[in-house]
Amino acid sequence: MDGETTTPIAKWDLAFAKKASLKDVGYESGMHLLRMTVREGKRITDVNFHAEAALEIGEAMIEWAKTHQE
Repeated sequence: MDGETTTPIAKWDLAFAKKASLKDVGYESGMHLLRMTVREGKRITDVNFHAEAALEIGEAMIEWAKTHQE
């Protein structure tokens, strides 16, 4: 998109042949968002998170993973 710069953070291969990635997206205004992209075949879904939401979601994911480790 115009007026934004993206910096790759991480990529993963997920279950059911999906792929996910995280990027830092910076805007000319100085705002930064965390972008998660999920690829499912030809379908691409982008979701942008502000810092507070990213922190809350990350903590919830960690708690879930702790209770479901094999």
